[in-house]
Amino acid sequence: MECEMCGHRCSIQEGGYGRCRMYTCKNGEISERFPDLYLALWPGAIETIPFLHYTPGGRYLLLSTIGCNLSCEGCVSYVLAKNQDLLTDALIHAEPTDVLRMARDNACIGAVFCLNEPTVSLETVARVARELHAAGLSMGCASNGCMSEKALDVLLDHMDFITIGLKGLSDQAYQINGAPCNAEQVFQTLKTIHSRNIHLEVAAVCKTSDMEEIVTIAQRILEISADIPLLVMRFIPFHGADTALEPSAIAAEDLISACRKYLPFVYLFNTPSTRYLNTYCPNCNELLVERSFNGPMGARFSGRYAQVCPSCTSSIPIRGEWFSQFYQEPRFRGGYRTPVALDMVYSILKAVSISDEATMGMVLTKLLSNDYLEQLQTRLQTPKGYIEFLQVLQQWSGSLSFEPVIRFLSGRVQIIERYSNVPNKPRVLSVLSHPLLPSYPDKMENTLIALAGGDVLNYDLGYDEKSSERFTWDAFQKLKPDILVVSGPGHLTHQDFVDLCMREDLTAPAIEENNIFMVPGTHLSAGPSWILTLESIANYLHPDIFDFNLEYEKAVLLKTLPGLE
Repeated sequence: MECEMCGHRCSIQEGGYGRCRMYTCKNGEISERFPDLYLALWPGAIETIPFLHYTPGGRYLLLSTIGCNLSCEGCVSYVLAKNQDLLTDALIHAEPTDVLRMARDNACIGAVFCLNEPTVSLETVARVARELHAAGLSMGCASNGCMSEKALDVLLDHMDFITIGLKGLSDQAYQINGAPCNAEQVFQTLKTIHSRNIHLEVAAVCKTSDMEEIVTIAQRILEISADIPLLVMRFIPFHGADTALEPSAIAAEDLISACRKYLPFVYLFNTPSTRYLNTYCPNCNELLVERSFNGPMGARFSGRYAQVCPSCTSSIPIRGEWFSQFYQEPRFRGGYRTPVALDMVYSILKAVSISDEATMGMVLTKLLSNDYLEQLQTRLQTPKGYIEFLQVLQQWSGSLSFEPVIRFLSGRVQIIERYSNVPNKPRVLSVLSHPLLPSYPDKMENTLIALAGGDVLNYDLGYDEKSSERFTWDAFQKLKPDILVVSGPGHLTHQDFVDLCMREDLTAPAIEENNIFMVPGTHLSAGPSWILTLESIANYLHPDIFDFNLEYEKAVLLKTLPGLE
C-alpha cells in the first residue's frame, strides 16, 4: 500500500514501515503505529515553541510523538526524530479527553504539537484538535511543511496557528535534508495557510553557508504578507554538526538588520545577548514588546508590552489575548530543552561505547520517567552532581564503561579543591556572551569559578531565571569585577567582547586591565568537557598555583571516551 502523507509516497508492505517509521500497513490499510501515544505532555509558554505573535505569554500544553519525514543536519530533536525506536517504551497513552483534562488542569488555553513533525501522527493530532475545539481551546503546531496536499488539507482543518520551518530556498537544500518536496512547494504551503486566515509564522535556520539566503526569504515572505513574522534560528551545531556553520552573534544580528529593511518583524534566536527578540514599531522604532533568550529555539516574554505604539499610534499584528505573567517551566521541560537533554544523554552513552539499542532505549526511558528530567537541572550544575549523574547512568545501563571517565573527573576535581582555597580571591563576574547578561547563579560555570578559587559575584546579584528586569549598566558599575569570565554560544572573540564593553560604556578593573577570560568554544558542550573549562579557569585565576597542560588533559579525557566521534 502507498502512504499518502508526504511526497515520499512510501510503499509499505503488510506489517512493514515507511521512511518515517511512524506508519504501517495493517489489514491492507495504512495506519499510525502509535496512535494516541505521546513523548511530551507538559505545559509551556508559547514563546518556547516558538510563536511570538500569537497570544503572547499564553500557556499551552506541549505535545509531541516521535519520528520525522526529514533528516536534517544538526537537528535539535535528533534522538526523538531519527532514533524513535529507542523511545517507544517511554511513550504515554492519552486519549483526546485525557489531553483536554491535562490542558485544563495546567491552566492551558490550548495545545501545540511541536518537537517533531505532526504529519507523522496526523490522525492523533486531528483527534486531539477536535476535542480541544469542542471545549473552546485552540490548537497549533510546528511543521516542516513537507506534506501532501491531502495531509495539508486535514492539518489546516484543525489548526488555529502554525509555524513552518524552512530548510532553504533551493531544491538542493531540501534534498540534502531528505525532504520529499522542494522549496517552491513549501512556499505554496505558506500561501495556502495565509489564505485560510490561520495565524502563520515562519522559521529559518541561519548558517554561515547561506546567510544571504535569509534576506531573500524575508523578501519572499513580504510577497505574501508584511505581517508574517520571520524567526531566524542561528545555527547551533547539535549532534556533531559542522561547527564552521555556526555564525557569530554579531554576524547574525547584522543579518537581522538587513532583513528588517524588507520585512518588519524579523527575530533572532539562539543568541543570549541579542535585543533582536524584541518587537519594535516598524514606523518609529519604539520598543513595544520585550523578550529575552530562553534556551535553544526559545524566547521569554517579559510581560511588558504596548499593543499600540505610544509615539506614533501604529499597531502591531499580534493575534489573541496577551498574558503578562510569564510561565517558568522546569529547566529541561518546555520547548526544545527536552530533546537537548535526550541528545546529551544519548551522546554520553555513545561516548563510553554503549551502542546497543536495548540498553540505550532503557536508559532514555528511565530518564523520561519519574520526573528525572527535573532533577537534572540541579545535578548538572555542579561537578559533584555531574559525576553522580554518570554513576546513575552506569547503574541504569549495568555497564562499567563509565568507570574511567568517572575516575578522571573525580581525581582532577580533588586536585583543584585541595589547592584553590586561598585568601584574597579575585572577584569574578560570569557572563553569557554579553557584559550585561550575567550567568544565573545556579549555572555550572559559576560553580567552576568558585571551585577554581574565585569569588563569584553572581551569587549575590539576585538575578536569576525569574528576573523580569534586564541587568543594568548601574548594577554592573557597582560590582567592579576584577575578572570577567565569558561563556556562551556565538563564536564571540576577545576583541568582540571588548568592543561590546566599549559600546555599553562600561568600566571595571577587569576591562581596564584586560582581565577577560573567554571560555573556549570547545568546552561549552553539556558533556564532561567541563573539566577542561575548570582547569583552564584555574590556570587563569591562579597561575602561581595551577599549570594544567590542557592539550594533555584533553587527550587523557578522550581516552576515557572511546566511542566519541
